[in-house]
Amino acid sequence: MSDNLAKIFMRTGDLKNPPRFFVIGDSHALFFAGAESLEETHAVIPGAHAGYRVFYVGPGLASSLVKPASANRTREKIEMALQEIHASGVKDIIFVFGEIDCRFHIRSRAIKNKGDHPDQWLEAAQLSATNYLNFLVEVKQRGFSPVVFAPIASTPRPVADIPWLTLGTVQERNWLTFRFNVLLARHCAAQHIPFVSLLDVLVDEKLQTKQGFSKDGTHLSQEFWPLWQERAKGAGLTV
Repeated sequence: MSDNLAKIFMRTGDLKNPPRFFVIGDSHALFFAGAESLEETHAVIPGAHAGYRVFYVGPGLASSLVKPASANRTREKIEMALQEIHASGVKDIIFVFGEIDCRFHIRSRAIKNKGDHPDQWLEAAQLSATNYLNFLVEVKQRGFSPVVFAPIASTPRPVADIPWLTLGTVQERNWLTFRFNVLLARHCAAQHIPFVSLLDVLVDEKLQTKQGFSKDGTHLSQEFWPLWQERAKGAGLTV
């Protein structure tokens, strides 16, 4: 692996015994490694979820999964992960992408192309969801069984305090995340790809992100692990 890719590409979990699930994704994938707060370092709790092994590939975008040479080199990192997974014989892979798209890139693309209006946001969201789906179908055709863990609620922190690219109010970002998840869920259902979302329990009726969803204000708390298990079972998974 080149130094540029190795800087961010990270494995967590038991590297000797095959897990029940492999997980590939952005920093939200570290929920499956037992991470409680990622404010300063990508710390994980060793052995927290023994049946899961996570490949953290950096700030990858759902919209960029279908093509190589993105700024984060996400596709190249995923290909390296898939080689290891193939060698293990495990088929089930949970993919965790889309939060970054919903927080910034979907709306930014809409603004650049047509304008800053919800109709344009939805058009840009459809592109991201379609690209994600096309990637998942490709993974499935290669003999794996992909699972989607949908984007969670957007951070309620003031935009000025968020160290990552962010556009809009928290309500606008959550609205866009709901719409993106609906589009992606429909695509996944048509391809018989399990789709698991916790978004509905993380926001209130005004689309404000609920307090307590996160220990660091951005990433999902381990308190929601039982809910993940419940909804994964509801999606037909054995966890």
